[in-house]
Amino acid sequence: MTLGDILTSDSIVSDLKARDRWEAIEELIDCLVAAGRIAPQHRDAVTTVIRRRETSMSTGIGYGIGIPHASTNLIQSVVGAFGRSRGGLPSRRSTGNR
Repeated sequence: MTLGDILTSDSIVSDLKARDRWEAIEELIDCLVAAGRIAPQHRDAVTTVIRRRETSMSTGIGYGIGIPHASTNLIQSVVGAFGRSRGGLPSRRSTGNR
């Protein structure tokens, strides 16, 4: 498996509209639903799993980069999305947990 197997052109958002990390996660999940990589009926459950994982331990790796991820039996293969915020997103410290 290569990164190209996980990230396809329809799972890349070059200009996120999100204003914080939670909105960014939701926007990327919506991208995966639109690309057919996550079933629409599983969207909310996948969001919950990723939020739970991100709340338990941030997946931020520094330099403005985060790699939110989780494992669920609702998705049968590895999927991923890439998003870039041209204006940046507030740091975790300034947005708090939801």
